[in-house]
Amino acid sequence: MRALVLNGALGPDPLVDELTARIARDLEAYDNASVDIEVLRDAHIAHCQGCFDCWTKTPGICKINDAGRDLARDFVASDVVVLVTPVQFGGYSSECKKMLDRTLGMLLPFFRRIDGEVHHAPRYAHPPAFGVVGVVDRRNAALEQTLRALVTRNAINFAAPAHAVGVVERANAEHPAFGECDTVIATLCGARSNEHVPIVDVDSLLPAMPLSGAGAAPTDVLLLVGSAKPRGTSTSEALGMHLLERLALRGVIGELRHLQNEAHSPEALRDLVAAVRAHSLVIISSPVYIDALPALVTRALEAIAADRAQDLVRTPLTIAMLLNCGFPESRHAAVARTIGALFARATGARWAGALQLGGGGVIDGRPFDVAGRVVAHLPALLDEAAAALAVGRAIPPSVQERFAQPLMGTSLYMAAGDAGWLWTAAHEGALTKMWQRPVNAEGTLAAG
Repeated sequence: MRALVLNGALGPDPLVDELTARIARDLEAYDNASVDIEVLRDAHIAHCQGCFDCWTKTPGICKINDAGRDLARDFVASDVVVLVTPVQFGGYSSECKKMLDRTLGMLLPFFRRIDGEVHHAPRYAHPPAFGVVGVVDRRNAALEQTLRALVTRNAINFAAPAHAVGVVERANAEHPAFGECDTVIATLCGARSNEHVPIVDVDSLLPAMPLSGAGAAPTDVLLLVGSAKPRGTSTSEALGMHLLERLALRGVIGELRHLQNEAHSPEALRDLVAAVRAHSLVIISSPVYIDALPALVTRALEAIAADRAQDLVRTPLTIAMLLNCGFPESRHAAVARTIGALFARATGARWAGALQLGGGGVIDGRPFDVAGRVVAHLPALLDEAAAALAVGRAIPPSVQERFAQPLMGTSLYMAAGDAGWLWTAAHEGALTKMWQRPVNAEGTLAAG
């Protein structure tokens, strides 16, 4: 058996290191497992660019030749993968997320239904069991519930034969609950099966995060675009810019920042948190990567939270989100929405809600009038959201519900999407390679 253990600590963290070592020892006790440990913060891993070349140009292989490509290869070749991570707003650390975002190529672009819900088909016949040991400062039911929902959704999309979650409380550091590690490993190594993880309503897995009551009307707004695509080409930017325009008509002056330019260095992050301090309303417009917010967005939230934790008199701040995913069902963005709400709670900000959109690729960075009739209703809903935000209210639940409705029938969306991937691959000269499995059982790239 081959196992991969990923240490997702953001900096020196003796507890995470200790838990990582314990998990490795547990894994080695099963079938003389070969265990690889990777401290992610020490690895050079670029952020996912959201280009989908790992599906249509170099199928199964990320075009970025760095440790992220190597770790994605190791992920595919392992029987068991375990993340050890500080729990950040109910999700993984940005170090873990940066690596996971780069595993997209282990899936095929083509859609399949699982219990009526759309997912991607697996590329490999034997995906790894998937486990997470999360570290929290204090036991927190909402954080833990969100983490468990995220791992469940990841397991569905990875087609993991087994999954498990353990949570360790940092405040109990003298006794770091090694039993949690033991239970996770026993589950992953002892309960493997070929049955998929049952699908349930994702919202039933998540904690209820009520909207905040009315506050002071904002005079300014900061839009943070979480897509790594070039400017002017992402659905996130198209949605966010339209909302900014509607807010501007109501006297709320907007500023736009692309997180792909803001989350790569300490200096850029300091500039970002200074910009957040200068605004009373922040809107995060982002795609969903691997069932949660992209690493770029996660890193930005970590920096903002750290800055506000040092501010003895926190300036008033309201958080709202625009989320889009590539599946027809908008509920795939539910975990990302909850992470945003927990971020707002952790930073003492007002939570103004999120607009969730399925089938975001229909827009593909284009103006609404070019994107077609299926999105003709979205400008009016964004206008209603702007009207509420401009006077200090949360986005009305009725607007959130209508925004989340499917843009087209599921069967039509799946057929159009699959045809689009085939066309793109043919254009790139990679059509015959789309189903290839470039990583062999030894974890090396196959010849050719």
